[in-house]
Amino acid sequence: MLKKLNKLIYFTPAIIWMVGVLFLSTRVLEGIPIPLFKGSDKIVHFIFYAILVGLLSFGYVKGERFNLSKLLFSAYWSVLFGGLIELIQHYLVKGRSGEWEDFLANTIGILFSSYIIYRKYLRRSRNK
Repeated sequence: MLKKLNKLIYFTPAIIWMVGVLFLSTRVLEGIPIPLFKGSDKIVHFIFYAILVGLLSFGYVKGERFNLSKLLFSAYWSVLFGGLIELIQHYLVKGRSGEWEDFLANTIGILFSSYIIYRKYLRRSRNK
């Protein structure tokens, strides 16, 4: 039990990040000039979800042996979370809307981050 709790601690940054994304995604941002320029919100989506995959992967790297299936699970969970956020915005948050373009930006950020993590942590270990 204690061993599992110790591993869970490594996922704390990802959990905090997800709570922050959920909080920001369910608020109407009044008084903030969004978008700053056309497409700037998509860049934010890309960055937020690229970071999420990195934080989830960090939990695995620190907590146990990291492998491709754990990276794919991190990416899968991130896509699922991003889709859920868009659905919450569309159906439950007045003043916000879920958008396919946001979901696409999330997914591209996830794929980009997953590729970088793969190159840094997994590809080298396979070549040894």
